[in-house]
Amino acid sequence: MKDASTIPSPLPVAERISAIDVLRGFSLFGIVVVNAWFFGLPLAVGSGQTDITAEGADGIARFVVTGFFSFKFISIFSVLFGFGIAMQRARLLERTGRAAGFLARRMAILAVFGLLHAGLLWYGDILFQYALVGMIMILLIQIPTTIRLWLGIGCLAVSMCGTFLFGLLALFAPAVTDTPDLTLRGLEAMQAANFDPAHPQWIPAEIAAYREGPWTDAFLFRSVTWGFASVIFFLNYGWHVLGLVLVGSYFHDIGLFDPDRRPLLGRLAIWGVAIGLPLELALAGLLQFGEPGVVQKAAISAGHDIASAVLAIGLIGVVGRACAAQRMPGAKTLATVGRMSLSAYLFESVLFVTLMSFWGFAQFGRLGEMQLLLAAVLVYCVVSTCCVAWSRRFRMGPMEWLWRAGSYLGAPRFEKPRA
Repeated sequence: MKDASTIPSPLPVAERISAIDVLRGFSLFGIVVVNAWFFGLPLAVGSGQTDITAEGADGIARFVVTGFFSFKFISIFSVLFGFGIAMQRARLLERTGRAAGFLARRMAILAVFGLLHAGLLWYGDILFQYALVGMIMILLIQIPTTIRLWLGIGCLAVSMCGTFLFGLLALFAPAVTDTPDLTLRGLEAMQAANFDPAHPQWIPAEIAAYREGPWTDAFLFRSVTWGFASVIFFLNYGWHVLGLVLVGSYFHDIGLFDPDRRPLLGRLAIWGVAIGLPLELALAGLLQFGEPGVVQKAAISAGHDIASAVLAIGLIGVVGRACAAQRMPGAKTLATVGRMSLSAYLFESVLFVTLMSFWGFAQFGRLGEMQLLLAAVLVYCVVSTCCVAWSRRFRMGPMEWLWRAGSYLGAPRFEKPRA
């Protein structure tokens, strides 16, 4: 074990790239808004696999979340993840001449955090999958910068095509004719539904497991759903993430947030928003109001996959320029949350799972989409307030401390020096 004095401290705030911290905090807000659907609704409902329509306030909330939030903020986070890996590698090479071992250890610890998060709290964990993408990046980061950019664009193209083909699978879904037995629970309900989360047998059993318990049923649904999500990630959406992680590493190498790159940030902001936002709003409108068939839905999803990435890069440009001009609203609070992004992300899960689960307030399946949107805003306000309060005394968040301790094989200093 290393002594605390030999473990590098986090960079002082004045030496950090403020736009990166602000963007992390900003992306966590958008992520919890989208995740609220999956915290509070059955998987098939939250992912749009049912024919349930949303009207009135819920219809407005659905359009807002789909058009302005869905896929955009997780895409921003993916770019930042790649930027962070490239930045940490560069600093390690400068300081020690080696980086691969440290980065691999760091990703392994993140994977453990992800497995615990998925098993104990929520199936929608992204930490495990991002850790594996990070392992891949340890190899790909050695490829020349420009080739990495084109490789990232290629991954995004694969993701778009895969999304379209995945959507077409609905053409082969068997029609459900059996009347569901609402008394079935747990594994029996899953088997009766042929392990189809959109089956009328699955949905009531899923609601009962999370809202009423017992813990074994909730754990079973959480684990099986996480397995489904992981398979989909590595067959399809993982290409989207890997592509943007590669783009993020490219942005680091060209110094995207350096002062002389402000014109590039401006161009990204203008073109990314001008192209991405109208496309995303149009696709959200078609999905919600156009009554598309299976093929049309698959095409909309494929367009959404690429348009969300374009808009995400545009938003990075907007926030980057605003931070450079010191005109970003709430920048200080967002940056504080961003510096504690791992702790903040997990705290969001704790709060939402407490609200939804049988051992908490048992609201799973009871809240409408507008209520979930408002709950997400409230949860983020609580998380950001706690992050600001915590940062007054401590150098880093609690999970950041654990991550750093495992990465450096020693306990870093935790508390700030007292004045």
